[in-house]
Amino acid sequence: MVYSTGFSIHPKDWDAKTQRPINQERRKDLFAIQRFLDDLARYCTSIFIEHDYGAISVADFKKQLDIKTRKVDPTERDASSSFIDFLDEELEDMKAGGMKKNTLKMFRQNINNIKAFAAQYNGGKGFSYEDVDWNLRIEMIDWLTEKGVQLAYGNKTLKTFRQFMERARRKRLHTNINYQGVGWTVTPKRAKGEMVILTTTELQTLADMELTGHLAKIRDMCLIGAGTGQRFGDFSRFTPNNFYRTLSGIPLLSLISNKTNTPTKVPLNIFPWLIPVLERNDYTTPEMSMQKFNEGMKELCRRAGFDAEILKVEQYMGRKARVEKSYVKKYRLVSSHCCRRSFATNLYREGYRLSQIMPMTGHSTETQLREYIGIDAEMNAEEIALNIMEQRGKHPGSASVLKVVGA
Repeated sequence: MVYSTGFSIHPKDWDAKTQRPINQERRKDLFAIQRFLDDLARYCTSIFIEHDYGAISVADFKKQLDIKTRKVDPTERDASSSFIDFLDEELEDMKAGGMKKNTLKMFRQNINNIKAFAAQYNGGKGFSYEDVDWNLRIEMIDWLTEKGVQLAYGNKTLKTFRQFMERARRKRLHTNINYQGVGWTVTPKRAKGEMVILTTTELQTLADMELTGHLAKIRDMCLIGAGTGQRFGDFSRFTPNNFYRTLSGIPLLSLISNKTNTPTKVPLNIFPWLIPVLERNDYTTPEMSMQKFNEGMKELCRRAGFDAEILKVEQYMGRKARVEKSYVKKYRLVSSHCCRRSFATNLYREGYRLSQIMPMTGHSTETQLREYIGIDAEMNAEEIALNIMEQRGKHPGSASVLKVVGA
Protein backbone atom coordinates (compact mmCIF):
# COMPACT_ATOMS: atom_id res chain seq x y z
CA MET A 1 0.00 0.00 0.00
CA VAL A 2 1.26 3.45 -0.90
CA TYR A 3 0.17 6.18 1.51
CA SER A 4 0.77 9.89 0.99
CA THR A 5 2.02 11.96 3.91
CA GLY A 6 1.58 15.27 2.12
CA PHE A 7 5.22 16.15 2.89
CA SER A 8 8.24 16.47 0.61
CA ILE A 9 11.94 16.41 1.48
CA HIS A 10 15.23 16.98 -0.33
CA PRO A 11 17.28 13.75 -0.73
CA LYS A 12 20.26 15.29 1.10
CA ASP A 13 18.08 15.67 4.24
CA TRP A 14 16.93 12.04 4.19
CA ASP A 15 18.54 9.11 6.06
CA ALA A 16 17.82 6.04 3.93
CA LYS A 17 18.95 3.68 6.70
CA THR A 18 16.53 4.93 9.37
CA GLN A 19 13.90 6.07 6.87
CA ARG A 20 13.68 9.37 8.72
CA PRO A 21 14.94 12.93 8.20
CA ILE A 22 18.52 13.65 9.28
CA ASN A 23 18.50 15.52 12.61
CA GLN A 24 19.45 19.14 12.05
CA GLU A 25 19.18 22.10 14.40
CA ARG A 26 16.67 24.83 13.59
CA ARG A 27 14.90 22.72 10.98
CA LYS A 28 11.33 22.66 12.22
CA ASP A 29 10.17 21.34 8.86
CA LEU A 30 12.28 18.20 9.29
CA PHE A 31 11.07 17.76 12.85
CA ALA A 32 7.44 17.92 11.64
CA ILE A 33 8.14 15.15 9.10
CA GLN A 34 9.92 13.06 11.76
CA ARG A 35 7.00 13.41 14.17
CA PHE A 36 4.40 12.57 11.52
CA LEU A 37 6.27 9.44 10.41
CA ASP A 38 6.64 8.31 14.03
CA ASP A 39 2.90 8.79 14.56
CA LEU A 40 2.18 6.97 11.31
CA ALA A 41 4.29 4.00 12.45
CA ARG A 42 2.34 3.79 15.72
CA TYR A 43 -1.00 4.05 13.90
CA CYS A 44 -0.06 1.22 11.53
CA THR A 45 1.02 -1.02 14.41
CA SER A 46 -2.18 -0.23 16.31
CA ILE A 47 -4.45 -1.02 13.32
CA PHE A 48 -2.51 -4.22 12.60
CA ILE A 49 -2.92 -5.46 16.20
CA GLU A 50 -6.57 -4.39 16.52
CA HIS A 51 -7.51 -6.45 13.46
CA ASP A 52 -6.14 -9.78 14.65
CA TYR A 53 -2.60 -9.03 13.49
CA GLY A 54 -3.36 -8.32 9.86
CA ALA A 55 -6.85 -9.71 9.20
CA ILE A 56 -7.90 -6.57 7.31
CA SER A 57 -8.04 -5.61 3.64
CA VAL A 58 -5.76 -2.94 2.19
CA ALA A 59 -8.76 -0.71 1.51
CA ASP A 60 -10.03 -0.97 5.11
CA PHE A 61 -6.51 -0.51 6.44
CA LYS A 62 -6.21 2.73 4.48
CA LYS A 63 -9.62 3.85 5.72
CA GLN A 64 -8.58 3.28 9.34
CA LEU A 65 -5.33 5.12 8.71
CA ASP A 66 -7.26 8.06 7.22
CA ILE A 67 -9.35 8.21 10.40
CA LYS A 68 -6.33 8.16 12.71
CA THR A 69 -4.50 10.83 10.67
CA ARG A 70 -7.74 12.84 10.53
CA LYS A 71 -7.85 12.90 6.72
CA VAL A 72 -11.58 12.16 6.90
CA ASP A 73 -14.39 13.78 8.85
CA PRO A 74 -14.71 12.14 12.31
CA THR A 75 -18.44 11.69 11.68
CA GLU A 76 -17.53 9.12 9.03
CA ARG A 77 -16.16 6.76 11.65
CA ASP A 78 -18.17 3.53 11.68
CA ALA A 79 -20.09 2.15 14.64
CA SER A 80 -17.10 0.13 15.87
CA SER A 81 -15.21 3.36 16.61
CA SER A 82 -17.15 4.26 19.77
CA PHE A 83 -15.67 5.78 22.91
CA ILE A 84 -15.04 2.30 24.35
CA ASP A 85 -13.18 1.27 21.20
CA PHE A 86 -11.27 4.53 21.32
CA LEU A 87 -10.00 3.60 24.81
CA ASP A 88 -8.40 0.46 23.39
CA GLU A 89 -6.98 2.34 20.40
CA GLU A 90 -5.44 4.97 22.63
CA LEU A 91 -3.95 2.35 24.96
CA GLU A 92 -2.24 0.70 22.01
CA ASP A 93 -0.87 4.07 20.89
CA MET A 94 0.45 4.75 24.39
CA LYS A 95 2.07 1.32 24.50
CA ALA A 96 3.63 1.76 21.06
CA GLY A 97 4.85 5.19 22.16
CA GLY A 98 6.97 3.61 24.90
CA MET A 99 4.83 4.27 27.97
CA LYS A 100 6.23 2.55 31.06
CA LYS A 101 4.70 -0.82 31.92
CA ASN A 102 3.44 0.19 35.39
CA THR A 103 1.81 3.37 34.09
CA LEU A 104 0.17 1.42 31.29
CA LYS A 105 -1.09 -1.13 33.81
CA MET A 106 -2.69 1.64 35.90
CA PHE A 107 -4.47 3.08 32.84
CA ARG A 108 -5.67 -0.40 31.83
CA GLN A 109 -7.17 -1.03 35.28
CA ASN A 110 -9.07 2.26 35.21
CA ILE A 111 -10.22 1.69 31.63
CA ASN A 112 -11.53 -1.75 32.62
CA ASN A 113 -13.64 0.00 35.26
CA ILE A 114 -15.01 2.38 32.63
CA LYS A 115 -15.85 -0.54 30.34
CA ALA A 116 -17.60 -2.43 33.15
CA PHE A 117 -19.66 0.66 34.00
CA ALA A 118 -20.55 1.18 30.32
CA ALA A 119 -21.68 -2.44 30.05
CA GLN A 120 -24.30 -1.79 32.75
CA TYR A 121 -25.22 1.79 31.84
CA ASN A 122 -28.60 2.48 30.23
CA GLY A 123 -29.70 -1.12 30.41
CA GLY A 124 -26.48 -2.37 28.89
CA LYS A 125 -26.68 -0.06 25.86
CA GLY A 126 -23.69 1.98 27.01
CA PHE A 127 -23.18 5.63 26.16
CA SER A 128 -21.86 7.81 23.36
CA TYR A 129 -19.46 10.76 23.52
CA GLU A 130 -22.41 13.16 23.65
CA ASP A 131 -23.96 11.35 26.64
CA VAL A 132 -21.03 12.22 28.91
CA ASP A 133 -21.99 14.98 31.32
CA TRP A 134 -22.17 15.62 35.08
CA ASN A 135 -25.27 13.45 35.46
CA LEU A 136 -23.40 10.50 33.95
CA ARG A 137 -20.54 11.29 36.34
CA ILE A 138 -22.91 10.93 39.32
CA GLU A 139 -24.16 7.58 38.00
CA MET A 140 -20.57 6.41 37.67
CA ILE A 141 -19.78 7.54 41.23
CA ASP A 142 -22.82 5.59 42.47
CA TRP A 143 -21.61 2.53 40.53
CA LEU A 144 -18.13 2.79 42.06
CA THR A 145 -19.71 3.26 45.50
CA GLU A 146 -21.68 0.03 45.11
CA LYS A 147 -18.41 -1.74 44.31
CA GLY A 148 -16.92 -0.56 47.62
CA VAL A 149 -14.05 1.17 45.84
CA GLN A 150 -11.62 3.24 47.90
CA LEU A 151 -11.64 6.96 47.20
CA ALA A 152 -8.16 7.33 45.70
CA TYR A 153 -8.72 4.45 43.28
CA GLY A 154 -12.21 5.65 42.30
CA ASN A 155 -10.96 9.17 41.66
CA LYS A 156 -8.23 7.81 39.38
CA THR A 157 -10.92 6.09 37.32
CA LEU A 158 -12.89 9.35 37.08
CA LYS A 159 -9.74 11.25 36.07
CA THR A 160 -8.90 8.66 33.42
CA PHE A 161 -12.46 8.89 32.08
CA ARG A 162 -12.23 12.64 31.63
CA GLN A 163 -8.63 12.48 30.35
CA PHE A 164 -9.61 10.12 27.53
CA MET A 165 -12.70 12.16 26.71
CA GLU A 166 -10.39 15.14 26.27
CA ARG A 167 -7.96 13.11 24.15
CA ALA A 168 -10.86 12.11 21.87
CA ARG A 169 -12.09 15.71 21.61
CA ARG A 170 -8.63 16.94 20.62
CA LYS A 171 -8.62 14.32 17.90
CA ARG A 172 -11.92 15.81 16.75
CA LEU A 173 -13.90 12.67 17.46
CA HIS A 174 -16.57 14.70 19.28
CA THR A 175 -17.42 18.28 20.26
CA ASN A 176 -18.91 17.62 23.70
CA ILE A 177 -17.48 19.79 26.52
CA ASN A 178 -20.10 19.00 29.18
CA TYR A 179 -17.58 16.99 31.19
CA GLN A 180 -15.26 19.98 31.71
CA GLY A 181 -15.10 22.11 34.86
CA VAL A 182 -13.84 21.97 38.44
CA GLY A 183 -15.02 19.22 40.78
CA TRP A 184 -15.14 16.17 38.52
CA THR A 185 -13.62 13.94 41.22
CA VAL A 186 -14.90 13.40 44.77
CA THR A 187 -13.23 15.70 47.31
CA PRO A 188 -11.45 13.72 50.04
CA LYS A 189 -12.06 14.45 53.72
CA ARG A 190 -9.19 15.88 55.73
CA ALA A 191 -9.17 12.90 58.09
CA LYS A 192 -5.85 11.03 58.04
CA GLY A 193 -4.50 8.06 59.91
CA GLU A 194 -1.16 7.83 61.69
CA MET A 195 1.94 7.80 59.54
CA VAL A 196 3.35 4.27 59.38
CA ILE A 197 7.13 4.35 59.53
CA LEU A 198 9.88 2.23 61.01
CA THR A 199 11.94 4.24 63.51
CA THR A 200 15.72 4.05 63.70
CA THR A 201 15.33 1.88 66.81
CA GLU A 202 12.99 -0.51 65.01
CA LEU A 203 15.27 -0.69 61.99
CA GLN A 204 18.20 -1.52 64.27
CA THR A 205 16.05 -4.26 65.82
CA LEU A 206 15.52 -5.75 62.37
CA ALA A 207 19.24 -5.49 61.60
CA ASP A 208 20.08 -7.39 64.82
CA MET A 209 17.62 -10.26 64.22
CA GLU A 210 19.08 -13.70 63.50
CA LEU A 211 17.31 -14.78 60.31
CA THR A 212 17.81 -17.22 57.47
CA GLY A 213 16.13 -17.98 54.17
CA HIS A 214 13.21 -15.95 52.83
CA LEU A 215 12.77 -13.68 55.86
CA ALA A 216 16.48 -12.80 55.80
CA LYS A 217 16.02 -11.56 52.22
CA ILE A 218 12.91 -9.61 53.24
CA ARG A 219 14.82 -7.99 56.11
CA ASP A 220 17.77 -7.05 53.91
CA MET A 221 15.51 -5.55 51.23
CA CYS A 222 13.66 -3.57 53.90
CA LEU A 223 16.92 -2.17 55.32
CA ILE A 224 18.22 -1.32 51.84
CA GLY A 225 14.99 0.56 51.07
CA ALA A 226 14.86 2.34 54.42
CA GLY A 227 18.56 3.18 54.20
CA THR A 228 18.47 4.72 50.72
CA GLY A 229 15.02 6.33 50.53
CA GLN A 230 14.15 5.15 47.02
CA ARG A 231 10.93 3.73 45.60
CA PHE A 232 10.52 -0.05 45.45
CA GLY A 233 10.90 0.06 41.65
CA ASP A 234 14.41 1.45 42.19
CA PHE A 235 15.74 -0.12 45.41
CA SER A 236 14.60 -3.59 44.31
CA ARG A 237 16.95 -3.39 41.30
CA PHE A 238 20.24 -2.17 42.78
CA THR A 239 23.40 -3.67 41.28
CA PRO A 240 27.10 -2.95 41.98
CA ASN A 241 26.97 -0.36 39.15
CA ASN A 242 24.79 1.84 41.40
CA PHE A 243 27.55 2.29 43.99
CA TYR A 244 30.92 4.03 44.03
CA ARG A 245 33.33 6.00 46.25
CA THR A 246 34.11 9.68 45.83
CA LEU A 247 37.68 10.99 45.67
CA SER A 248 37.36 11.58 49.42
CA GLY A 249 36.47 7.93 49.92
CA ILE A 250 32.77 8.51 50.71
CA PRO A 251 30.58 5.57 49.56
CA LEU A 252 27.56 6.73 47.56
CA LEU A 253 24.48 5.33 45.88
CA SER A 254 24.00 6.80 42.41
CA LEU A 255 20.97 6.22 40.20
CA ILE A 256 18.40 7.84 37.95
CA SER A 257 14.86 7.31 39.23
CA ASN A 258 12.92 4.85 37.12
CA LYS A 259 9.66 6.79 37.61
CA THR A 260 10.77 10.42 37.29
CA ASN A 261 14.21 10.11 35.62
CA THR A 262 15.61 12.24 38.44
CA PRO A 263 19.34 11.76 39.19
CA THR A 264 19.95 10.86 42.85
CA LYS A 265 22.99 10.43 45.08
CA VAL A 266 22.73 9.11 48.64
CA PRO A 267 25.59 8.59 51.15
CA LEU A 268 25.71 5.04 52.48
CA ASN A 269 27.01 5.84 55.96
CA ILE A 270 23.84 7.51 57.27
CA PHE A 271 22.74 4.34 59.09
CA PRO A 272 25.32 1.99 60.67
CA TRP A 273 23.67 -1.21 59.37
CA LEU A 274 23.34 -0.25 55.68
CA ILE A 275 26.85 -0.96 54.37
CA PRO A 276 27.10 -4.37 56.14
CA VAL A 277 23.72 -5.35 54.58
CA LEU A 278 24.87 -4.25 51.13
CA GLU A 279 28.19 -6.05 51.51
CA ARG A 280 26.65 -9.41 52.42
CA ASN A 281 24.43 -9.11 49.34
CA ASP A 282 27.35 -8.08 47.08
CA TYR A 283 25.69 -4.68 46.56
CA THR A 284 22.83 -6.38 44.71
CA THR A 285 19.25 -6.30 45.99
CA PRO A 286 17.68 -9.75 46.44
CA GLU A 287 15.16 -10.49 43.67
CA MET A 288 11.53 -10.39 44.77
CA SER A 289 8.14 -9.12 43.60
CA MET A 290 6.45 -6.26 45.46
CA GLN A 291 3.59 -8.55 46.49
CA LYS A 292 5.94 -11.11 48.06
CA PHE A 293 7.92 -8.35 49.72
CA ASN A 294 4.82 -6.73 51.25
CA GLU A 295 3.58 -10.07 52.57
CA GLY A 296 7.02 -10.84 54.02
CA MET A 297 7.30 -7.37 55.61
CA LYS A 298 4.19 -8.00 57.68
CA GLU A 299 5.48 -11.36 58.93
CA LEU A 300 8.94 -9.89 59.62
CA CYS A 301 7.55 -7.01 61.67
CA ARG A 302 5.17 -9.35 63.51
CA ARG A 303 8.13 -11.47 64.60
CA ALA A 304 9.99 -8.32 65.62
CA GLY A 305 7.09 -7.41 67.93
CA PHE A 306 5.98 -4.22 66.20
CA ASP A 307 2.40 -4.58 67.44
CA ALA A 308 1.52 -1.08 68.67
CA GLU A 309 -2.04 0.01 67.82
CA ILE A 310 -2.06 2.46 64.89
CA LEU A 311 -5.02 4.62 63.86
CA LYS A 312 -6.01 3.61 60.33
CA VAL A 313 -8.24 5.88 58.27
CA GLU A 314 -9.74 4.73 54.96
CA GLN A 315 -11.87 6.81 52.61
CA TYR A 316 -14.36 5.25 50.23
CA MET A 317 -16.23 6.45 47.16
CA GLY A 318 -19.60 8.14 47.43
CA ARG A 319 -21.18 11.40 46.34
CA LYS A 320 -19.41 12.58 49.46
CA ALA A 321 -16.33 10.71 50.69
CA ARG A 322 -17.07 8.15 53.40
CA VAL A 323 -14.51 7.78 56.20
CA GLU A 324 -13.86 4.60 58.18
CA LYS A 325 -11.58 4.59 61.27
CA SER A 326 -10.05 1.64 63.05
CA TYR A 327 -7.07 0.69 65.20
CA VAL A 328 -4.76 -1.91 63.69
CA LYS A 329 -1.52 -3.47 64.86
CA LYS A 330 1.44 -1.78 63.23
CA TYR A 331 2.87 -4.89 61.58
CA ARG A 332 -0.34 -5.29 59.57
CA LEU A 333 0.13 -1.86 57.97
CA VAL A 334 3.78 -1.99 56.92
CA SER A 335 4.55 -2.18 53.20
CA SER A 336 7.30 -1.38 50.74
CA HIS A 337 6.38 2.31 50.80
CA CYS A 338 7.14 2.47 54.55
CA CYS A 339 10.83 2.10 53.69
CA ARG A 340 11.01 5.32 51.67
CA ARG A 341 8.83 7.26 54.11
CA SER A 342 10.88 5.98 57.07
CA PHE A 343 14.11 7.19 55.43
CA ALA A 344 12.84 10.76 55.00
CA THR A 345 11.14 10.94 58.41
CA ASN A 346 14.10 9.51 60.33
CA LEU A 347 16.55 11.91 58.70
CA TYR A 348 14.33 14.87 59.51
CA ARG A 349 13.98 13.76 63.13
CA GLU A 350 17.75 13.46 63.38
CA GLY A 351 18.09 17.13 62.46
CA TYR A 352 18.77 17.10 58.71
CA ARG A 353 17.16 19.95 56.78
CA LEU A 354 14.40 19.39 54.26
CA SER A 355 16.63 20.96 51.61
CA GLN A 356 19.20 18.21 52.29
CA ILE A 357 16.65 15.37 52.17
CA MET A 358 14.86 16.52 48.98
CA PRO A 359 17.69 15.71 46.52
CA MET A 360 17.87 12.18 47.94
CA THR A 361 14.12 11.43 47.82
CA GLY A 362 13.41 13.32 44.61
CA HIS A 363 10.69 15.60 46.02
CA SER A 364 10.48 18.83 44.05
CA THR A 365 9.47 21.22 46.90
CA GLU A 366 9.84 21.41 50.66
CA THR A 367 6.06 21.72 50.97
CA GLN A 368 5.66 18.43 49.12
CA LEU A 369 8.19 16.73 51.40
CA ARG A 370 6.59 18.16 54.55
CA GLU A 371 3.24 16.72 53.55
CA TYR A 372 4.83 13.40 52.57
CA ILE A 373 6.32 12.80 56.03
CA GLY A 374 3.50 14.57 57.89
CA ILE A 375 5.72 16.78 60.03
CA ASP A 376 3.70 20.00 60.20
CA ALA A 377 0.94 18.70 62.50
CA GLU A 378 3.46 16.79 64.63
CA MET A 379 5.78 19.80 64.90
CA ASN A 380 2.90 22.02 65.97
CA ALA A 381 1.82 19.55 68.69
CA GLU A 382 5.39 19.05 69.93
CA GLU A 383 6.09 22.79 70.07
CA ILE A 384 2.96 23.40 72.15
CA ALA A 385 3.79 20.50 74.48
CA LEU A 386 7.39 21.64 74.95
CA ASN A 387 6.24 25.21 75.57
CA ILE A 388 3.79 24.03 78.22
CA MET A 389 6.47 21.91 79.94
CA GLU A 390 8.86 24.84 79.89
CA GLN A 391 6.30 27.16 81.44
CA ARG A 392 5.46 24.62 84.14
CA GLY A 393 9.09 23.81 84.78
CA LYS A 394 8.53 20.14 84.13
CA HIS A 395 10.43 17.55 82.16
CA PRO A 396 8.80 15.03 79.81
CA GLY A 397 9.53 12.15 82.17
CA SER A 398 8.06 13.81 85.27
CA ALA A 399 4.44 13.70 84.11
CA SER A 400 2.11 10.93 85.22
CA VAL A 401 1.39 8.11 82.82
CA LEU A 402 -1.31 9.06 80.33
CA LYS A 403 -4.10 6.72 79.36
CA VAL A 404 -4.88 7.25 75.67
CA VAL A 405 -8.47 6.48 74.75
CA GLY A 406 -9.21 5.66 71.10
CA ALA A 407 -11.82 7.76 69.32
